[in-house]
Amino acid sequence: MKKFVRVVLFMAVIFLLGACGQKAEKKETKKADADNLNVTIILKEDDKEFDKKELKVKKDESLQTVMEVNYKVEMDKDFISGIDGHMQDAAASKYWLYDVNGKQPDVGAVEYFLKDGDTVTWTLNKL
Repeated sequence: MKKFVRVVLFMAVIFLLGACGQKAEKKETKKADADNLNVTIILKEDDKEFDKKELKVKKDESLQTVMEVNYKVEMDKDFISGIDGHMQDAAASKYWLYDVNGKQPDVGAVEYFLKDGDTVTWTLNKL
């Protein structure tokens, strides 16, 4: 009889520990989701879309960091001059510009921090 009670207690302890572990795992997942933002990045050249990604990014990352992590980005001084092989052309007056939710920010990508649900459109066009 003592053996049976020990087995039942042992099984109860295992069950309780397993349940606690699942709650902790769910809390960690919720915290990770709270630290992430959902954003959409659209790339266009000559007004034709050539790439679109829906991304989960960290709250504290600048737009430039998001771009460098998710695309092959080339820089010229402090400005993005190429994205995934699509390069600016100063002779043709073609430059990369970005807008967020249809509005052009007053700061560069390195200083811009995204909000949840933002849509960023990078356009390589003649100015």
